[in-house]
Amino acid sequence: MKKYNLENIGKITKALKVKGKKIGLCHGVFDVLHAGHISHFEEVKKKCDYLIVTITEDKFVNKGPNRPVNNHYFRAKVLESLRQVDYVAINFSPDATHSIRQIKPNFYFKGKDYKGKKDLTERLYKEIKEVKKIKSKIIYTESPLKSSTEIINKSFSYILDSELNKFLEKKNKEKLLALSIESLKNIENKKVLIIGDAIIDQYDTVQPLNKPIKESILATRYLKTDVFLGGVFAAAVNLSQFNNKVSICTVIGNDKDIKVPLEKFKKKIKSKIFLEKKRVTTRKRRFVEKAYNKKISEVYFMDDNLLGQQNKNKVISYLKKETSKFDVVILIDYGHGFIDQDIYNVLNKKAKFLAINCQTNSANLGFNLITKYPVSDFICIDEPELRLAASDNINEIQDIVTGQITKKIKCKNITITRGRQGSFSFFNSNILNTPALISDKVIDTIGAGDVFLVITSLLYSTKSDQLVTNIIGNIAGALKVDILGHSKSISKSNFYAVLNHILK
Repeated sequence: MKKYNLENIGKITKALKVKGKKIGLCHGVFDVLHAGHISHFEEVKKKCDYLIVTITEDKFVNKGPNRPVNNHYFRAKVLESLRQVDYVAINFSPDATHSIRQIKPNFYFKGKDYKGKKDLTERLYKEIKEVKKIKSKIIYTESPLKSSTEIINKSFSYILDSELNKFLEKKNKEKLLALSIESLKNIENKKVLIIGDAIIDQYDTVQPLNKPIKESILATRYLKTDVFLGGVFAAAVNLSQFNNKVSICTVIGNDKDIKVPLEKFKKKIKSKIFLEKKRVTTRKRRFVEKAYNKKISEVYFMDDNLLGQQNKNKVISYLKKETSKFDVVILIDYGHGFIDQDIYNVLNKKAKFLAINCQTNSANLGFNLITKYPVSDFICIDEPELRLAASDNINEIQDIVTGQITKKIKCKNITITRGRQGSFSFFNSNILNTPALISDKVIDTIGAGDVFLVITSLLYSTKSDQLVTNIIGNIAGALKVDILGHSKSISKSNFYAVLNHILK
């Protein structure tokens, strides 16, 4: 839409500056306009001849699930109607630096709450750097503060799940936010080893066609293929947003199409990868329809005997030598032929803190149960995996965990993820149910449980608070379901933005 085009308005402001006019710039989401915004605009307009307001595109708004309430075109139209605002543009990038570069304002305005504020997302730091680069000036206004997020959370119950709202109302949010930030700081430099199956997640985008006349099958037109490194690779990349010392140990087959992404991965994450030249890595090929990125079907390519004896000996030798050097070891058993009892025995003996996730999927349903790992420091599985392990589809989760599971497994710290129902945590006999951070924009649930696992494992290893750990895990999982496959990792900046707004 040319009307709100940032580049076009940049040309206009350039011409105005030639005429000696002072240009002011405000940037934000401006989801629900309120009196605080009006006061802010009235104050800044007194300091400039022309006021430009740029707004964040919908996909870069990170204020919790189902935000923004209003799309960027609607928000732009509302702002345009204000007498204080001369031009409005939509910024199709994650922060205001692009707006600053295009508009080159004489003054860049921010609310007084940003002055001296701890910049968790590092966005303000980037903006200030850009303002200095163009030799402009940043001005913090003195207008009364009011929060769109606070208004929305109180007025629109569907933005945050009502259960989560009620749950957080009873808590000291300021204390929770401070504890969360401190806990995340404590895990930044812990040495972590993630060991488990490598998976290739292949997404074939297709366009559904009509049903063939002579057959009862679904016909589709092939459009494109995207190949992502999944399994422990994806878990490590996501954890690296919060930890600087992540390593992985896994085995792969001779798959030529992953050589380039694998080399990129190795540059970022310390890797001990064993190669089985005559086998293929487990590949999950999913067919996704174009319009809404919904999966139609999937095909598995796998070898349940992926790890040969020669490489198994090498893996065990490596683990005997290196495991004790890590602060935390996270074992993710996807049930595809890498982890066996011998490997687990070494980890159980050598690891300072051993976290385990044992996954059930369509290829191993009923055969890959958490009960095969009798001792650990932390267990994180989902509800179906718990019920399969206990052969119990009737009783409450609390009764299953405190009764059957703790009799079979020696572990004082067990978390059960429950999707939209949040998470259940059993920690040193203390029971905690934490509501989920609900999102209506679920694009893909692949990897959400793994993200929850790796970050909560690390937090618990540093004796993080039970509630803080589960809130952080739920936020991380909610951010992951908004990403197709492993096309990108969750963002540390986005995480802190959501954390801050949820506990505001």
